[in-house]
Amino acid sequence: MEKQFEALQRHDYLERLRAGELDRAQKRKKLLDAYAEELSVKRRAWANLQVSLVAGAGFEPAAFRL
Repeated sequence: MEKQFEALQRHDYLERLRAGELDRAQKRKKLLDAYAEELSVKRRAWANLQVSLVAGAGFEPAAFRL
């Protein structure tokens, strides 16, 4: 999931660069900082999802036990 996110952000960055939206270093830094913040938030969400999946592993209601 992280690699896919990074690929999408890379594509977005290059498109903006080609379009001339990132004509100054300050604009590029601001966009890259926003990407980094979004990735940080997504990593926490993915970690929580992983913990939830692991915590729920093996949980089976009594009706489904053999």
